[in-house]
Amino acid sequence: MSYNITYSKDADKFLNGIPLKHAKVVEEKIKECLAKHPKGKVHHCNIKLIKGTNPKKYRLHIAMTYTLIYSIDEENKSVFISHAMGINQAHSKYGII
Repeated sequence: MSYNITYSKDADKFLNGIPLKHAKVVEEKIKECLAKHPKGKVHHCNIKLIKGTNPKKYRLHIAMTYTLIYSIDEENKSVFISHAMGINQAHSKYGII
């Protein structure tokens, strides 16, 4: 079973503004990792739980270029991507997300 993926307005805006060749890689990782394995039980998905978040939030690094911050709703089998950004920006956000 696959998880439904939704995006915040800011995450959607960021992802729609990245170069097309990057967007294809990001889209594939979302389909492969978040829709199928959002808790990161697969080696090729660079997913980690962000410590100290409540409700729990996770991060997915994509090609060491982009980071997605998201939460999982197990009851409804959905993933909500709240933030999308460059990987360097993400490291400064972990404490405030």
